Amino acid sequence: MGTDGHYQFSDLGLGDVQSIGRQQVEECNAIWGDVMTRIAALFPEGQIDQGLAMVLSDRNEQYKQNVERYVEDLGLQNVAVGNTRDIAAEGGAAMRRAASM
Repeated sequence: MGTDGHYQFSDLGLGDVQSIGRQQVEECNAIWGDVMTRIAALFPEGQIDQGLAMVLSDRNEQYKQNVERYVEDLGLQNVAVGNTRDIAAEGGAAMRRAASM
C-alpha cells in the first residue's frame, strides 16, 4: 500500500526476471569457454585422441544448441513479462480512473 492509502503496483521484480536470464547465459558461456580452453591446454601440440576430440566437439555442439534453446525461451519469457507489466500498468491506470469518478 502506498503512503496515500492506495495500493501501488511495482514492477521492479519483473525487470529483475528479465535481466537475470541474460546474466546467467553470460556466466555459463564464460565458464564453458574457460573449461574448453583448459581442456585444449592439456594438448598444446594438438595431440588429442580422435575419440576424445569427437566427444569434446559433440559436447560443445550440444552446449551451444542448449544455450540457443534457452535464449529463445528467455526471449519468449521476456515478452510475457513485458506483456504482464503492460497489462498491470493499464489495469492500474483504469482503476485510478474509475476511483476518481
